Amino acid sequence: MSLKILIYGAGAIGRGFLAPYLHRHNMRISFVDANRELINQMKLRKSYKTAFTDNGDYKITDVIIDKSYYYGEEEHIDDYDIVFSCVGPNNCYNLAERFKKARTVISCENDDSTVIKLRKLSGNDNIFFGIPDVITSNTASEELLKQDTLMTVSEQGILVLEKGNYVLPEEISQVGQNELRMHWFCKLFIHNAPHAILAYLGWLRGYQFIHEAMDDADISEVVVGSISEITDGLVGSRYATKEFAEAYKHKELSRFRNKLLFDPITRVAREPIRKIGKDNRIILGMRLAIFNGILTKYTAIGAKAALIYDNPNDKEAVYLQSLRESVGDAEVLEKYSGIEKYDPLSQFIINQDLSIFMNGRLR
Repeated sequence: MSLKILIYGAGAIGRGFLAPYLHRHNMRISFVDANRELINQMKLRKSYKTAFTDNGDYKITDVIIDKSYYYGEEEHIDDYDIVFSCVGPNNCYNLAERFKKARTVISCENDDSTVIKLRKLSGNDNIFFGIPDVITSNTASEELLKQDTLMTVSEQGILVLEKGNYVLPEEISQVGQNELRMHWFCKLFIHNAPHAILAYLGWLRGYQFIHEAMDDADISEVVVGSISEITDGLVGSRYATKEFAEAYKHKELSRFRNKLLFDPITRVAREPIRKIGKDNRIILGMRLAIFNGILTKYTAIGAKAALIYDNPNDKEAVYLQSLRESVGDAEVLEKYSGIEKYDPLSQFIINQDLSIFMNGRLR
């Protein structure tokens, strides 16, 4: 009998990677999402296509949908063998009440602290962490969208899960705490930090997709410099072996350049306040490097770019810019990044000159 899977969040990770990945293992996939138009299409069609990048081309996969629910319509959550959360670290806590009766929940949110908080809020100890090691997009090229308006684009990727009291096929990686921790730190710092920096600099230049920004020599120099600073800091802090971290770094740089992924800059850059948080990718990545005697000149450029991210369609970015205008950058960094205003690191970030990126702004 095939496992029944319920995925909260039919976006890039949930629809683009997780569902087809699990579908390959003959699991029955159902979705819950707050986008009514999307859910209506999924209810009507009962399937969609995903394009996986494969040796410079696409491999198209069909995903069969068991059931689709608009948020709040779902019932009998305890009927599902595993529930996956892919709605974003800021939104997943709204699901805590629903998770109370779940047999097993796996948080594929981009924040390992979500597991502890969800366990506490729901009273359900059967909540575990999952790491989708992949770049995936909830959009696609015009050519692919002609085949299917619900088309997503994804790498093959891997899924690394915390061992728990659930049963999945052995081919799906289920690891102990030490291996999970090393993989998560590499994901958070070597992937998430430079990926975000690439997006913020790409926004300044007016690019739409990540691969376009990485093709820009000025931006590429900063991203390569930053990923090297952070990787050296991670290895120096003994959070990962040099061999694993270096291989991870080269894998990420290759991913960022992948012209088949169509990864939107606005998706990667969203929620800038969270991404400059004191316990998040950019600032903590800088501290790891600085602790190991590395001057983080490239990552500081990225931190400044995150600070001035002004996408008018991103509520958090709009709030961030209004806050900067009212209290100043030093206060913002103190409040959200945990950098005291008289800490040299504060001025080091604030004084970064981004004019080279803004002078050539395409918008």
